[in-house]
Amino acid sequence: MVVVRADRFAGHHGTVSRPDETAPASSADHGAVALDGDDPTLLRLEGEVDLHAVESAGPALTAQLRDIEVVDASGVTFIDSMGLHCLITAAVAARERGARVRLLRPSRPVLQMLEITAMVDFFDVED
Repeated sequence: MVVVRADRFAGHHGTVSRPDETAPASSADHGAVALDGDDPTLLRLEGEVDLHAVESAGPALTAQLRDIEVVDASGVTFIDSMGLHCLITAAVAARERGARVRLLRPSRPVLQMLEITAMVDFFDVED
């Protein structure tokens, strides 16, 4: 699995690291979008999932969104419209395949964003 981390306060444009080199995204200045190399249908979101984190993930994320079946959003501390766009893109692609995206343990910010935008029904939410 390759993890793309974005650190917007330190002035970095994002770094790519292997899991064994990566600490969990626990502070408010980090966001991570992790694409599981062993399971291309799994997307993990952590920390602040915003424009910067999504752009840092780049083309790898865009290419994989069409195959996502499961999103682990339990570690999200903040999500903006770009993070929501990723979720909706995955959900629309799944619907085109006749499937639905399972949203695992979504954090409060994710649920609030989905409720505010009336998008909760696009996903199978699992606690």
